[in-house]
Amino acid sequence: MSSRTRLTGVLIAAALLAGCGRQLPPRAPSAALYRDLERIVTVREAGGWEIDRLEVEGALSDALMSVCQVERTEREALAGWLEDRISAQGGPVEQAYRRRGRKLGKVASLLELTRIRLLLAAAMAAAPADCPFWLEPRQDFAGRQVGDGRWQVSLAGGGKVLLQRRGERDDVTGGGAGRILLGRNFGSRLGLLAGLEGGGSADIPPSQGGVSKGLVLAFDLVAPVVARFHLVNSYFEVEGGYLAHFTEEDRDMESGLHLGVAFGARALRTRWFFPGAAFAATYERTFPEAGEALQLIKLGLRVTLDVDL
Repeated sequence: MSSRTRLTGVLIAAALLAGCGRQLPPRAPSAALYRDLERIVTVREAGGWEIDRLEVEGALSDALMSVCQVERTEREALAGWLEDRISAQGGPVEQAYRRRGRKLGKVASLLELTRIRLLLAAAMAAAPADCPFWLEPRQDFAGRQVGDGRWQVSLAGGGKVLLQRRGERDDVTGGGAGRILLGRNFGSRLGLLAGLEGGGSADIPPSQGGVSKGLVLAFDLVAPVVARFHLVNSYFEVEGGYLAHFTEEDRDMESGLHLGVAFGARALRTRWFFPGAAFAATYERTFPEAGEALQLIKLGLRVTLDVDL
C-alpha cells in the first residue's frame, strides 16, 4: 500500500471517528434544527458576539427559516436536550464562568450551547406571529443550513501563484482556474465529489540560442476526485486526479497527475446557495513521452458556491 493511500485512509477514519463522537439530539428533525442553529450562532460568533439580546435579534430571521419548518414537539424536545447538555457541562454559564477563574476560554462550549438555547427560545416565541405562511412544519426536516445526505453542486474559481520546474529551471508565474464538481454528502461529516477544472497561466519556455521566447499561455485541464471532511462552518479537502497540460505554442498535450489539499469555510445560506472561500495547495507533474517533466506547485484562493440539489 502506498503512503498516499495510507494517508487518505487515516484522514477518512479520523473524520468518521469525529462524526461518531459528536453529541446530537436523538431524533432527526431535532438534530437537524440543532445543527442549523449551531451554524447560525457560530457564524455570528466569528464576527464577534457581544450583547446577547442584539445578537439574537440579528440572527432571528435565519433561525425562524429553520424553526418554522419543525414541529412544535421537536422544538420542545430540542429545548429540553439543550437544558440537559448545559446542566451536564456545569451550567448555568454565569456560575461556571465564576467557578472556572472568570476565563471565557474555559466555558466556550457551554457559552455556545447557552447562545443556541437563547436563539431557539426567541424563535419559538416569535414563530406563531412571524412564520411565513408557506413554511409549514415537516416531519422530514433535514436542515436548511446543512447538506447532510444530499447531492451537491460545487462551483469555485480564483487566482493562483505557480511555482514550476522543468528540468533544472525554476520559475514563478501566475494564473487562474475554475471548477465544477458534483457529489454527495454522506452523513454530517464526509462528502465525495468529482468533476472538471480548467485553468490558464503564463508559461516561460526555455530559451533557444540564448534568446528567450517570453511568456506564452499555458492551459490545464484537471479531472479531480475530492473527499471533503465537514466541520461546523469549515471543511478540509484532499483530492487527486488526471492532469492534461498544453501551451499555445506546443499543442502536444502532456498527461500527468494532480494532487491537492484545501481548507475552506462556508457562510450561511443566501437564497439557494452557500457562498464561501477556500485556500488550496496542489502539486502536479506531467509525464511527457519525450523531454523533461513539468512539476507545478499551485497556491491560491477560491471563491466557492455550493448548491444543494
